[in-house]
Amino acid sequence: MSSLLRGFTDSVQHYPARAALYLDGQYWSYEQLAERAARIAEAVSTTGTTSPLVGVLAAQGLTAYSSILGVLGAGKGYVPIYPYFPPERILDIITRSEIDVLILSEKALDHLQPLLEGCPRELTIIAPEVSDLAMWRDSGRSGQLLSSGDLPASPSPLASPEVDPHSTAYLLFTSGSTGTPKGVAVSHKSARAYIDHISRAYQVRPDDRISQTFKLAFDLSVHDLFVTWSSGACLYPLSRRARMAPGRFIRNHELTLWFSVPTLGMTMDRFRQLAPGAFPSLRASLFCGEALPASLAQKWSEAAPNSTVDNLYGPTEATIAITSYRWQGEDSLPHCRNGVVPLGRAFPGQETSILDPETNERGEQTGELLLSGSQLTAGYWRAPQLTEERFIRLPSAPDRRWYRTGDLVVEDDRGCLHFLGRIDDQIQIGGHRIELAEIDFALRQACNHDLAITVAWPYRTDEVGGIVGFVASENPTDEAALLASCRRKLPAYMIPDRIVTLPTLPCNSNGKIDRSALRAMLDNDEV
Repeated sequence: MSSLLRGFTDSVQHYPARAALYLDGQYWSYEQLAERAARIAEAVSTTGTTSPLVGVLAAQGLTAYSSILGVLGAGKGYVPIYPYFPPERILDIITRSEIDVLILSEKALDHLQPLLEGCPRELTIIAPEVSDLAMWRDSGRSGQLLSSGDLPASPSPLASPEVDPHSTAYLLFTSGSTGTPKGVAVSHKSARAYIDHISRAYQVRPDDRISQTFKLAFDLSVHDLFVTWSSGACLYPLSRRARMAPGRFIRNHELTLWFSVPTLGMTMDRFRQLAPGAFPSLRASLFCGEALPASLAQKWSEAAPNSTVDNLYGPTEATIAITSYRWQGEDSLPHCRNGVVPLGRAFPGQETSILDPETNERGEQTGELLLSGSQLTAGYWRAPQLTEERFIRLPSAPDRRWYRTGDLVVEDDRGCLHFLGRIDDQIQIGGHRIELAEIDFALRQACNHDLAITVAWPYRTDEVGGIVGFVASENPTDEAALLASCRRKLPAYMIPDRIVTLPTLPCNSNGKIDRSALRAMLDNDEV
């Protein structure tokens, strides 16, 4: 089977002069990007590495993109590592992934000395942007150090190697807020199943201009890169500066496909970037990574009148996304639960089920969502016990593997799935079982915007002690009025004890609102 790289190399063959990447005001053609990737592929191949994986320590940039392509061209899987992670976490990922080759960008050089000193195995460093590594060569640490001058000047053309379909295309470590992050190895087979479906479903074509809003250590970035490059289209990464005004970036570059977490859209709405008709060039808009508020879906559809608006859902363990729901304007409003857009139905060839469903009077089923199909990964990296706990087989279908998502859903009588919250976010107060999503919805209605969320706090042995709401606003809010609005919609045991106003809500490295960070602020008396 061909690797995940095959779509890119096909585009190089068919569209060598077309723009593959727009970066820092400059376009890079497929041929130019392939030439840089080929140098890295040959350098990796000559290191003699025995590991099936190669690390890429770089944020978005030319080195990051060409390194990912080069690693795949060398027949290896890549491990993206965000250079702004704490040094201990970077070293932990390098150690646990068992890599012996690490490619890094110039901006990641500050990490080099600690990595050379702390890594338990000999590590080969490739720095394509750096001309001189003499300081580190003289450090006495064993291992190769390859700078830009050490890379082959005239490598063989980049080619897509034949690979075992079950071998790892990329290894991601989930950004869990507590405990040790889990490694998820995604195979070429699973990744291509997703990329092929999306490319067909959205009819991605060479003249498309596609956003890239996700950090490379977040699995949704795989969609950005390989949906684009498998179709001969051009990738437009949003720089830090562009993320301050994404609406202007969409208009200036006449983007045609957009993909982001809802929080970015909510922030755009807060800063009045979603005026009706603002984005006429968009023809498809996708959101994923967290619950999509119905109010945002409607505002976005008005801002992008020529675009479909789809809510995608899926954990890393099921390869990027596995269900979708298309927004139908006001016709979709009656189908939303707690003001959240439905998850929809599984992609063709994928399956969903509900574990231990509870059937109510209308025939709806509620329970933990299970996923199965060709996009399912093999399990967790070097963690067989955890894999056995989360990847299960049902007595009714012993030959099929299912992934336990930990997401609580309800399937309505039309077969459409609705997200109710995380099973581990269910709380009990005074004997009442509560879904925080329902309180979030009431608080957002009270604020008249979507950048509001609730957390359970403080924790007790058997149940939580209360609920605290957080609202993003640069101006003081009327806490009494917000609580009064919640009382008109919720029973007394679901009313927040207080509401905290912050200029911005903290987000994790993937751009999602971070409940755990808010709990930590409460624990540390910071609010």
